Amino acid sequence: MPRPLALSIPQRIPALLGPNGLGESVLRWSLSHGVRIVIIVATTYVLSRAARRLVSRLEQRLRTEDAEAGRSPQRSKTFAEVSRSVVMMAAWVIASLLVLGELGLDLTPLIASASVVGVALGFGAQSLVRDFLTGFFVLLEDQYAIGDVVEIGQVTGTVERFTLRMTSLRSEDGTLHNIANGTIQRVSNSSAGWARALVDVGVALEADLRQVWEAFTTAGEALLADQDVGGMVLEPPDILGPQVMSESQVIVRVAIKTQPGRRATVARAYRHEVKGVLEESQIPISSPSSMMIVEPDGKVLSMSAPAGDGSGSGQRTVSSGSAGSAAGSEPDADDGPHFLSH
Repeated sequence: MPRPLALSIPQRIPALLGPNGLGESVLRWSLSHGVRIVIIVATTYVLSRAARRLVSRLEQRLRTEDAEAGRSPQRSKTFAEVSRSVVMMAAWVIASLLVLGELGLDLTPLIASASVVGVALGFGAQSLVRDFLTGFFVLLEDQYAIGDVVEIGQVTGTVERFTLRMTSLRSEDGTLHNIANGTIQRVSNSSAGWARALVDVGVALEADLRQVWEAFTTAGEALLADQDVGGMVLEPPDILGPQVMSESQVIVRVAIKTQPGRRATVARAYRHEVKGVLEESQIPISSPSSMMIVEPDGKVLSMSAPAGDGSGSGQRTVSSGSAGSAAGSEPDADDGPHFLSH
């Protein structure tokens, strides 16, 4: 260090620490702006901690509700994470802007630039924002959760994965469908609370409906007594009565209230019980009134149903129409006859 500069430093110290020196300026700034910055940071920290505790309490409440309903804790966990992130980000962004203002920076150009960028991002990513908003409200309103069987649009399946941006459904054939939450217009949840299995059973037109009613009641009692399926049934089967009548059969409908997601299992078990009871009671089951056989050359052979005495006799007539006009398919679709029941 040059000697003249080294000798001048001690002489400048009193001036720097004097009434109008740098020290007094730093002290004045610290007592005004510095204290404000400390207050801003401390207040933001306290408020963020309080908000996190509030979100944690809300999460515990949601978890208790999910546990009582037998649902997955995914809803409460995701809601808590999203709420914490939003609260923390909003709090510290506001605090940062206030601190920059205390440092003397002009925030007007910064806010204007942020507004322009926000508008540009809003136009470019509006579908993404819509996906996140829709996913958040789906989560908040508990419209569905992982493991629920839902129908979204034309797709039906089990919810395998859910995020704020998309929902993944696994259909019965194993296909995984990824659906953006912003495109969801209607959701049908088969796993919410309870489900109802509607079972239609056809009996012959000449069958006594009183005997049919007794047989269906017996089948319902057997269903409730089943060790594997009985626990899935919430109420005894409700026999609604004849649903459709034709020249050869009567369709009787039965409604069964089941646990969520057990509708198909209970319906299959009830059909099994009904078939056994009908056979034991010798109640005739309906059979198709006619059959249409499509030959490989396109001709349609119409055969009447077997007679009621079980002889199996019937008339056979040949139609001059083709398969394309009578069966709604092309005559050369394959090389074998098609059996279509009316």
